[in-house]
Amino acid sequence: QRYQRRVRGIRSVKSKKHFLSLCLSTDSEQPSSPNNSTESAVTFVKAAEDAVTEEADTPKEEASRQKMLDNLDGLLGLVQSHHTALRHETTRIRPIAREDFFNVKSLFTLRELFESRVHLGHHIGCWHEANSQYLYGTRNNMHIINLASTEQHLWRALNVLSHVSYSQGSVLFVNNKPGYEPIIKEAARSCGARHFTKLTRLGFYDEPDLSWFHENKPDLVICSSVNNPLSQKLLLTCNKYLVPTIGILDSDVDPTNLTYVIPGNDDSTQSILLYHRVFAKAILRAQAARSALQFSNDENATHRVR
Repeated sequence: QRYQRRVRGIRSVKSKKHFLSLCLSTDSEQPSSPNNSTESAVTFVKAAEDAVTEEADTPKEEASRQKMLDNLDGLLGLVQSHHTALRHETTRIRPIAREDFFNVKSLFTLRELFESRVHLGHHIGCWHEANSQYLYGTRNNMHIINLASTEQHLWRALNVLSHVSYSQGSVLFVNNKPGYEPIIKEAARSCGARHFTKLTRLGFYDEPDLSWFHENKPDLVICSSVNNPLSQKLLLTCNKYLVPTIGILDSDVDPTNLTYVIPGNDDSTQSILLYHRVFAKAILRAQAARSALQFSNDENATHRVR
């Protein structure tokens, strides 16, 4: 009925400008969002075209209506181009509106996961029952992790990491196994993130006074050695301060305190190297997108000043 009332008032339209404002106007019944307004305008223009086509009494009215139809065609194209530009602008400013804005799926392949021994779990005698949904089966009394599940969860974790980095959030890499310290340090330094390892007093988080953690609270914690008492206490601290966490979930790891899990081997140098390599790439890609957006905004501001 709302569109019918607008169609009946089409004869009172005197100019394209007034007609465009009429199309983009919204009633009090409907929320005034740009997308709803644009869709309402497109629907109204098409309804108006149908109404104009149906009425034809004299040749003079026919010529007048034909001219109005031409104007409506041009207006429809204008509204649709406005809708497309608005959608692209929303995606550019708010990347979370798109599923994979940073194209994290191109950072690794399933073959790379297999060659890095991500699928190798622990002995069947030492496994956590909560991880059964991530296991593919057993071979030689060893659990085999489902790489398809690893791929999906790693995509999600990288997407979260990219959005946090794009929003200029602080990322903290954590690992308390001395053998992997060079890998953690190199990944953190390459992307400008912080890191805590065994030799940098990870147990500092276990002190009774947690004011340091509260004052220097990160926005995201990535832990690649979850099955460790110090790591578990760190994860509990993160939960207390509502800090999201990403953790490597081996077959013997308790996933209770993790926000985003990545099923995979956490005892292989190749797998740890692969994880942190794609983590660093995701952060650098998000930082580059942020820099490009700021550069574009600066250019637009310069043009407006000129």
